[in-house]
Amino acid sequence: MNSAGYRRALLKISGEAFAGDHDHGWDTAKIAWIAEQIARAHSDGRQIGIVVGGGNILRGSDAASLGVPVLVADQMGMIATVLNAMALRSALEVAGVTAYVMCAFPVGNYVQVFDMEKALDYIEGGHVVIFAGGTGNPCFTTDSAAALRAVEINAEIMIKATQVRGVFDKDPKENPDAVFFEKISPEEVLARRLGVIDATSIEILGRKKIPVVVLSLHEDGNIVRALSGEKIGTVIA
Repeated sequence: MNSAGYRRALLKISGEAFAGDHDHGWDTAKIAWIAEQIARAHSDGRQIGIVVGGGNILRGSDAASLGVPVLVADQMGMIATVLNAMALRSALEVAGVTAYVMCAFPVGNYVQVFDMEKALDYIEGGHVVIFAGGTGNPCFTTDSAAALRAVEINAEIMIKATQVRGVFDKDPKENPDAVFFEKISPEEVLARRLGVIDATSIEILGRKKIPVVVLSLHEDGNIVRALSGEKIGTVIA
């Protein structure tokens, strides 16, 4: 990392974050808090793209358990991300940030279809762009979508904001003895089969030499600190 920090970043936020302390659905206070965290980073002059998940509304595996075909279940999960993107857009606008939602597939006139050149125009114009719909294809996670969008917008860094403070050798919620990594290479993440981020996204970002910072979304100021180049969370590079 350099002392000046990063000018352009792709932020990945899980759907679970939108539920706050609930098992599912939306926690409006939490969404407003997340929007404020992003607004603070944006006010520093950072250019930000965001990919959101949909797990607080529906996971493909949940739908599949009801007998829905696997590919259709994935499509349902991608639609759920659109709802989260629209909710975050509204919260950002309340926080004073102009934001646009772009989806990987057409869903209506109220959400734009993803266009790389238009997305870059928005970001370079000082607006936040929220990318919904994953990659637009089943069988790919929103981590993969985040890596793809990071490449497409020429992000200098991808920040994965999670429920834990970084990368561990095993789930720290279930294993108190889990070992924390301050820095780890993409190759080691793949070799250890660490589940904090999927293999496809690691390969995409590794090829393009885009570092990833995995950090806790729930600690005040973490996004600002990471974009400022402070040592925080786990760096995958």
